[in-house]
Amino acid sequence: MSEIANYFLYRNAEGETGLSANSIDDLNLDDLFAEIDYCHSSIGRQYLYYLLLSDKTSGMEKQEALLSSLATHTELRTLLSNSLKELDKPDAYSIVSILENDNTGIGAKEMALINICRFLPLLFLALMLLTHSGVFLTLFVFSFVANAVLHYRNKAKIQRYFFSIPQLLKMIRQAGKLAQNKEFISVDPSITTAVEGLKKYISYFRFNLSLDNDMAIMFYMVAELIRVFFLHEAYAVGRTFHLLKEKATAIHNVYRFIGFLDSILSVAILREELPYYCLPGDNRAGERLRTQAVYHPLIENCIPNDMVLHEKSALITGSNMAGKTCFMRTIGVNLLAAKTLHTCFAEVFEINTGISLLSSIHQGDNLMENKSYFMQEVTTIKDFVDESGHGNHLFLLDELFRGTNTKERIAISKAVLSWLVKSDNLVFVSTHDLELADMLEDEYELYYFSESVKDGILSFDYKLKRGVATEHNAIKILEICDYPASLVSEAHSITSI
Repeated sequence: MSEIANYFLYRNAEGETGLSANSIDDLNLDDLFAEIDYCHSSIGRQYLYYLLLSDKTSGMEKQEALLSSLATHTELRTLLSNSLKELDKPDAYSIVSILENDNTGIGAKEMALINICRFLPLLFLALMLLTHSGVFLTLFVFSFVANAVLHYRNKAKIQRYFFSIPQLLKMIRQAGKLAQNKEFISVDPSITTAVEGLKKYISYFRFNLSLDNDMAIMFYMVAELIRVFFLHEAYAVGRTFHLLKEKATAIHNVYRFIGFLDSILSVAILREELPYYCLPGDNRAGERLRTQAVYHPLIENCIPNDMVLHEKSALITGSNMAGKTCFMRTIGVNLLAAKTLHTCFAEVFEINTGISLLSSIHQGDNLMENKSYFMQEVTTIKDFVDESGHGNHLFLLDELFRGTNTKERIAISKAVLSWLVKSDNLVFVSTHDLELADMLEDEYELYYFSESVKDGILSFDYKLKRGVATEHNAIKILEICDYPASLVSEAHSITSI
């Protein structure tokens, strides 16, 4: 996953914001990616992962015609998959390193020096042979040593591109082939042959020279002496770095062209593998969200649920394991799938896909920053409060402020939840604090999950219901787990006070 994440991290380093690390963890997005990934190339996997975590609409909604063609035309699908498989190598993950501008290249002054020095050994050798002068022999030796220094110093600079440059060349070639097809070129009509000039210089690098026997080693040594003598490789390195920088935008466009085509193919295959799916729809008049038979793709035999929210957000009550948190994750995952894949795991899923997602589901002590559980959560929610003023956010919140006492937890939670729904934000919150349902019923629609205990067996139906949870089965669960009878009896007596 670290290599797959490289492009997402690169875009973050360039200043593009995506989902927070908390949200990625909260929604198990690495696991979700593994479920939806049917890409045929390393570039496609990196790009699809980036799209999933970018929290932006991918443009997949504009590719339904191509998706339909890939689903029905075997030859078109085979052409695309075979081309992409040429880039299904671990080395192709390193193409991202070329996109990173880290100023590794050769400076203008050094390049001018190389341009002069690459002719000096030949010049001094010719003068020595003509004049038989020891001076020119000395100059020849000196120039050869100087060239060796320049050669090996610049050879080291290219080591990080040992794998990526050959893959870059292959990427450009495959993009050129795919761009000849009118259906593929429709994804990005601006793709041209602007980067073709790179091939001439990249081909100077012979990174994969085989040294399997003595003859091969001898050939390498002779070739290396020639490269030092004429500074052939150092000159090529300098020209290539210059072109990589000059053509960076074009290279990035080709990378995205390949990555998006592979993502489209992945969606076409994913749709065939799902039990059912729908295209995301726009909100109906007066509604914020409508779902019908929505499910979570990572849960085997997941129980589907329906929900309609009008002008309010959603407050969900119920006991542990009843399905509250899982349902919130289902909503978050389907929002991201709508944005990234233009595909939802539901029969109906209607929401504003321009809405941004923020979540606080998993929280814990931060030992590295010396923060308690409560302080960690306070810091996270403060960020949400600040962001909420911009509007159009979906907040997923699980058991707010559980790290403090009941009285203050309810008071703070009520104040925060009332604040967050301002500015056209949509909030999903799960809670055990039934008091919040009474305090927030004007701002939140109330839903719950329930369980039952019968004949010593705890069971859940995982069905979302309107209203507030009324069952209190926590003490019964203690009985099922064989807690001492006197302990259970004391617990019952306290609840009746």
